[in-house]
Amino acid sequence: MKYLNEQHYQAIELLLSGKKNVEIAEKLGVHRNSISNWLKDDVFQAELRKAATRHSQHRLGELISRMYEVAINEGSAAMAKLILQSQGMLSEKHIVEREAPSTINGVDYDKLDDEIAAFAKRLEDETDIEH
Repeated sequence: MKYLNEQHYQAIELLLSGKKNVEIAEKLGVHRNSISNWLKDDVFQAELRKAATRHSQHRLGELISRMYEVAINEGSAAMAKLILQSQGMLSEKHIVEREAPSTINGVDYDKLDDEIAAFAKRLEDETDIEH
């Protein structure tokens, strides 16, 4: 389908009002399979999504209020998390691992570790010789 006609837009409104495919087909005077086929079409689907967004925007405030009620009154941590994420106050946790630098403030800790290991080895060797 390249474009939508008046029946398509009527079907979208009826779908959003909760009507079943059979009811929509009867009301529009088309076969019920037509509605199923329209629902499979990308152009129809795109317009349905746009219409659903427009249709629900007027109730957005009510939805957010209800989300707060559920989070507070029912103690829903999941709902609280969703509210915080939607407000940009909480993001997904990202763990960043980085290797500690071997040189800090001019001190080469890798070199120091090697020298300590060599010294410990010499001490061990000397102790073995004395016994």
